[in-house]
Order: sequence, then structure tokens, then C-alpha cells
Amino acid sequence: MAITQLYKRFTRLDSLIKYVMNGDKTDEMKYVSGINCLPETAFEEMNNTKNRFNKGKEKIIGYHLIQSFAKEDNVTPEKAHQIGLDYANEIFGKDFEIVVATHLNTENIHNHIVINSVSLKTGKKFYDNYCSRDYIRATSDFICQYYGLSTLDKPWKRKGYYKKFANENPYLQMIKRDADRCIESAWSERDFNSRMAKLGYESIITDDDGLIVYDDTRGRVILLNKYFGDKYSCQEVKNRILYDRPTEPNYEANGKRYIANRETYEKLLEIRRTREINKLPLLYLLFCLLLRIDPLPARMDFGNVRVPLTKEMKIERKYMNQLSRQAVLLSKNKISSLDDLNDYRGKLEDEVRELKGTRENLQRKKRKSVKQEDIDDYEKQIKELAPKIKSLNEDIQNLYMIERRTILWKKEAEKAVVKEKQRLKEIERVKGKGKSKNYVR
Repeated sequence: MAITQLYKRFTRLDSLIKYVMNGDKTDEMKYVSGINCLPETAFEEMNNTKNRFNKGKEKIIGYHLIQSFAKEDNVTPEKAHQIGLDYANEIFGKDFEIVVATHLNTENIHNHIVINSVSLKTGKKFYDNYCSRDYIRATSDFICQYYGLSTLDKPWKRKGYYKKFANENPYLQMIKRDADRCIESAWSERDFNSRMAKLGYESIITDDDGLIVYDDTRGRVILLNKYFGDKYSCQEVKNRILYDRPTEPNYEANGKRYIANRETYEKLLEIRRTREINKLPLLYLLFCLLLRIDPLPARMDFGNVRVPLTKEMKIERKYMNQLSRQAVLLSKNKISSLDDLNDYRGKLEDEVRELKGTRENLQRKKRKSVKQEDIDDYEKQIKELAPKIKSLNEDIQNLYMIERRTILWKKEAEKAVVKEKQRLKEIERVKGKGKSKNYVR
């Protein structure tokens, strides 16, 4: 687990930076890094940023964040430093100059993170309040889970913010949506795990932590029960898989409703599905085959005849809409590689952070306002920001999905290449064995 503490700095930011960069504590500065600045010139760069925005005489000149790891987690210095970098990037993004140093001089390895108080992009100051403290802890817990570390069991003072953090995180929403789809379609716990594996996840249902999802493509660990509540507890997930569905599926044929066992029901679905797929254009089927998605669309119109939407078809319609948006997203922004994708996603995340910061400032001004006209104006501006943030978060989600799908394709392609080499090698071996035989008359 990791314990976090945030301190405001009012004087001598240079001495603080010098202290955290101490070579005796950081293995001769091996575990010292700068974000948006060089560690050796960090103090001068932070001062230049303050002076550029005329904020050199502010009372708070910086922040000191400490992240300390538990001894029983056996965190290596390299891993601790990487967690510190991910942690600083997640909270402060690319808006602030930051120095991250990992100290090894105590039993508990810990990170010292020094942050400039003024953003180098906007000139705005970091606003420290009870929400930011909760956000700092939530982010620390989240990143520790990524790396397979334990988290604090101490209850939250404001659990609503933890839930808000999960609801606004595009990556967590993607994992939740994939898990929900697999739960809805699975017939057993084993079937559920198999469906999750096809999406690149490894899932475990435990008594203590509920549903745990391991994202193999990104090396992350997600405790859905902790982020989204009791709906993902052990017993609730098993109930949703086993009981939240008709025990004997119904189907209609020739205007009559029948009850079938699972085998008969699945055969009927396959026949119906084959008929509908045969009506689709071959180019569309090839496109779906290459992308490894379900080719059955959610809505089909043949002249004046419209096929009624079933529950499964509605799910597919939503999925096809997402796929369409992903294709437009890649084409519009000329994304041709994973590096391009990560760079563009980083820009969108920066934009979301900036919009959320603007929204928080407006909310704070609204609370302090006395005039009704100003309150209405602030409320109008806040409402205008909401759809922009939602749209950007959807794009970020889609980019995560594209990245995961691409990594899965690469793995499958590598497996196919290995199998093909083995097949050719086996053919050559059989041919060579046949030639080496001597036949005696």
C-alpha cells in the first residue's frame, strides 16, 4: 500500500528541491527525474514560469507530495520510481514543472514529489482543497492497483468523490462496460472468464474483493467492487451470471412462442444469424472479419421491411456506433500507429483536465456569488462545458479500445506466424524423412 501526504510550501523552494535530490538518499541521483523541467535547473524554471504570469510574489510557491510504500509490498527502487512518475503525471499532467525523487535511506521506500504552484501552460495555480486531497489518495490507490500493490483499508471520509473519480475515468468505464457485457451474455462463471479472456482480460471472482479484472494488454489490475460498489461483489456477480436471465429461453416461430433448452435455443439463434449474415454485403463482412467484430448489425432495413430489434441487436447497434466513431476518429486525426494514438490521447486528456479545472473555478465562483445574474451566468457556462467533457471522454475511451484491440491483433498475428513456421518445418521434416528411406528389393 502507499500513504500520501501533501504539504504547502511557503519559503525556500530551492532548499526543498536540493533536499529531495540528495545523492546519498537517491543512489547518486539515479532515481531523480524531472517532468517538464530538468532536475538540475528545476528551481530556475519554476521561478521563470511564475514571473511570466506575474505570480512571483504569491504566498504559496509550491507543493511537496510524499508517497510512502509499505515494507511488506517489497517494492523495488525502479518500480517505486516508475509509480512516482505515473502518479505525478496522472495528477498534474503536463501543466506543471515537477521533480520526482525516490529515497532509499529508510525501511520504507518513498517518493518525494515537488510541484510548482503555477501552471506553465495557463498560469493558473493548483487549488488545494478537500476534493484535491481525496483525488490524490484515489489516484495513488488506483496506480498502486495497476502495479499489483495493496491499498489502504481505512474508510474514505467522502466516498462520493471516489465514485466520481471512477465515473469520470474513461479507462475504468471501458473495463466496467466490457465486464457488464460479458456478465449479461455468460451462462456460467467459467463462460464469463472465457469471454473476458477473448477481450484480453483475466478475471477472478473473490470473496473479499469481488470481481477483479487483470488487463493483460496494459498490465493493470482493476477492483470493480471498490470503484463501482456492491454490484460487483462476489455473490452479486454470481447471481447476475446465474439467475438474472430466464432459466428456459423463449423463442418464436410461425407466430407461436416456444420454450427450448439451451442447446436448441442456441441452434435456433445460429440459424437465424446465418440467414441474416447471408443478406449482408461481402465487403462489409470482410471489414468485420479483419476487425474481429460481430458482423450482425443492430438494425436492418430491406425495402419497407424492418427487422425488429432484440436485446442482442440493440447491444450490437451500440457497438457498431462505437466502431464507426473509432474509424472516424482515426481517419480525421491521421492516426497511423500506437505512438500517434498515445500522443493524441495525451492531448485529449490534457484538454479534459483543463476543462475540468475551468468548471471547478466556475463552480467556486458560483458558490461565492451573491447576485442572481452572476449565478445564472456561471451555471450557463458550466452546462456548456458538460457536453464537451463528455465528448472528449468518449473519444479517450474509444482510443483505449483501439489500443487494446491492436495489441490483441499483434499477439494473434505473432501466434499465427509461429504456427505457420511450425507447420512448414513439419512438412520439411516429413519430406526429408521420406527421401532418406532406402528400399531393398
